[in-house]
Amino acid sequence: MKLQRILFLLVALAGFAVAQESDYSTLQWFETRSAAIKAAMDSVNTPQALDAIKTQIDALALDFQPKKDFLDKALSPDSFDGRIAALRKQYDIAYARTSTIQTQGVKIVELETTVAEMNSRLDTLSSERAHLLSDLQDANKTVASLRETVKRLNANLQANDRLLFSLIDSIFLPYDRNMSQATDIEKEKIAGNLQQSNVMARVYSVANDNVRFLETTQLQPKDYASLVDQYQAFRSHWNGLGTKLRDVAAAAERRNALPSSEKKGSGKPTLPPIAQTPPAQVDSVIAAWNGTLMRDYWSSIEKEFTSKGINVNHFTDGPSFAASINALVASYKAGNGDVHAFVDGVWRERIDRDWRESLVKDGVLGRSEYAALDKTVSELGAKTLDFRLILYILGIIVIALGAWWVISRKPKAPAPPAAAA
Repeated sequence: MKLQRILFLLVALAGFAVAQESDYSTLQWFETRSAAIKAAMDSVNTPQALDAIKTQIDALALDFQPKKDFLDKALSPDSFDGRIAALRKQYDIAYARTSTIQTQGVKIVELETTVAEMNSRLDTLSSERAHLLSDLQDANKTVASLRETVKRLNANLQANDRLLFSLIDSIFLPYDRNMSQATDIEKEKIAGNLQQSNVMARVYSVANDNVRFLETTQLQPKDYASLVDQYQAFRSHWNGLGTKLRDVAAAAERRNALPSSEKKGSGKPTLPPIAQTPPAQVDSVIAAWNGTLMRDYWSSIEKEFTSKGINVNHFTDGPSFAASINALVASYKAGNGDVHAFVDGVWRERIDRDWRESLVKDGVLGRSEYAALDKTVSELGAKTLDFRLILYILGIIVIALGAWWVISRKPKAPAPPAAAA
């Protein structure tokens, strides 16, 4: 009797163990098939290829329906129905994505041809720019020749800026949305195009060449207006595209950091790195570009005053420039210095004529701020003019009165004697 009980317990334990093993195998097999379906949806790029995957989802739901109660517990807080619904939703997203890619296939091919042409033109511009920068450092050039080189180099840099960002726009155009919502296939394609075009290195090179241009060039006042526009346009483009570039770069880094075992058969291909030049390095050289441009700009304006013997408070930006001019006007109102030298010799002759176009730009001084300063200086000049006019009129009156007094004091000539009768 005791032996029978022991045998019964052994059989029960064996059955329980088999049941546990069976449940574990069921869960593992469900997870394996679900993961395979997800990976397949990530890797396909045509709606036709997705038809077979839809059949696999239907088969998965049907095969594991008898184990639904067990899977609801094992997958908690998720559920069997929740997993199947998530797969169907992912299928719908993948179908919409692949349909879009297929529809835009011809357009993407055309854009890729355009990108190749732009890369060739950028290479030509880069070669020409290097030659011009070398010429600029030649100290034996005449002034006219130097100005022509500066003009050509500036035109080259501006053309390069426009072409570079047109290239980047063309790469992102087929997938023009937030990159965090792009699929792995789209990110892989973008990352490959960015790497092939060496985009990040090109952006860095163009910004750095603009810094070199500023450091090796003697600029004239009217040069700065276009240079400020060029910098602001470049920075605006970079701010808009930099976020997308960072998203794609981050996706590539995360994917490439996965262990080989996770990549294999997971539908997660290795993404190529965008470039060896990180976005932070581009940010740094763009900041250096702005710093060099603004340093030279405000220093050149300050020399307009000091070269005429007018001492102004040192300024390095728009607010400090406005404060310096207001302080100078207050000093003249207090009777210190020659107002004419400031108002006519510097402000009207140099600042308003040659520097106004750049000063009125946002990010430099600003249109309303410049108008306020110009009004303050003009009022100072008007008061000086009124005072001078009064002095001139008084001088004329004094001279006229003096002449009248001299004439009125002059003795009259004696009358001639009367003739005899």
